[in-house]
Formats: sequence, C-alpha cells, structure tokens
Amino acid sequence: MPRIAVADPLSSRRSQLQNCFQEYIRQTGTDIALEFFDHADRLLLDYAPLYDVVFLALGRPEMDGMRAAKRLRSLDPDVVLVFVTNLERYAIQGYQVNALDFLLSPFTYSTFHYKLDRALSRAAMQTASCIYLQTQEGLRRLNIRDILYVETRNRMVYYHTTSGEIPLRSTMKEECRRLEDYPFAKCNQCYLVNLQHVNDVNNDIVTVAGNRLEISRRTRKGFLDAVISYIGGK
Repeated sequence: MPRIAVADPLSSRRSQLQNCFQEYIRQTGTDIALEFFDHADRLLLDYAPLYDVVFLALGRPEMDGMRAAKRLRSLDPDVVLVFVTNLERYAIQGYQVNALDFLLSPFTYSTFHYKLDRALSRAAMQTASCIYLQTQEGLRRLNIRDILYVETRNRMVYYHTTSGEIPLRSTMKEECRRLEDYPFAKCNQCYLVNLQHVNDVNNDIVTVAGNRLEISRRTRKGFLDAVISYIGGK
C-alpha cells in the first residue's frame, strides 16, 4: 500500500485534495495510506523516510516550501516529490530538489488523476529497490544502493549504510533471507556484503567502501564466485 503525505497550509486545497484522493481510491480500487499536514514543519518534525510520495505546497502564502523541500530531500533522497502551487513560476524550482512534477492550482480531478498515476508509477519503480526495517525508532525505508554491508555482533544486526549505522533486533539468517533477491554475499559468518560497494579483494580481505572485512576460509569460494558473477553481469 503506497504511503502519501500532503503538506499544505490552505485548508480549502487540503479538502480538495482529500476529495480527489477519495475519488481516485473509489475509481481505481487502489489502497492508499494518507496523512495530511497543515504545515511543512509538522511533516518534517521527527520525519522518518516512510512515505512513497509527498505533495508539498510551494508559493505564497507558503513561501518556505522550497526550504522545506530541501530539508525533506536531505532526510529522504528517494521519496517522490510533487509540488502543489498556484504560481507556475515556482514549479520550476523543483529541479533544485529533484521534484517529479507539480500540480498547478486550481486543478481538475482529471489533472490530479494523471499526476497521481505518474507519481505512483515512479514510487513503484523505486520501491522495488527498497526494503523496510523495523528499528527501535519505528519503520524505516532503506534503498539497497545505500547499504554497504550488514554485520552481526552481540546478538544484534547492524546495517552499515552511506549515512551511518542502523541497529536492528534480528539475526543474520533473517537478513540474508530479506536480501536474497539483491546482490549480497557473505564474506564470513559476521558480514553480508553489498557487492555494489566492493572496491577490492586482496587475499583474505575485501574492501567495501573503504572498510576492510575479513574473508573466511569457509565462505571464500562462494564469496569470490558471487563477486565474479556480479562483475560479469553488471
């Protein structure tokens, strides 16, 4: 089920958007989890990358929309962003934050339908390369490309990512199962490596984004075969 957030200070436009979403759900049978915010700051307060699509107001009287968009993009590089604005010139600023589209107000339901179709299609493509982790802080979406390697220690699992370490109450067996459809391989019993980030393999050491990890005798052949296969199929 796609998760969509709407942040717009104009109550009349929020109501129109809500009606449009309800009509879209009725017509298409698509289940959508919706959340509405009366200000972008409320959306960004304790923000977690859970949403697939965000509709964000931009332009007067919500002049801080671009500031919020930049903050949103720094917190969530993958969310599909659609600007809602009554001034077309503001929509051009979307290129600064990799916005997919803009919904020019006032708008008709047919225009909304087209824009939402486009946003959901893009979100579906991106979701195919994402996983969701249940962390102590709550559910978190993580793009496969941002995972460097997975480590198990002290009965915990740690996702080492491009933006830091994510602790998880899980087992290596469970994480291997979660990531089995993606290019990962175990270099020893403690490390599951994202082959996209392998820099070098030298004797019994693999370098992953600058991190030197040991290759065990037991996993060496399988790991090297996986690396060679990945390189060959790239």
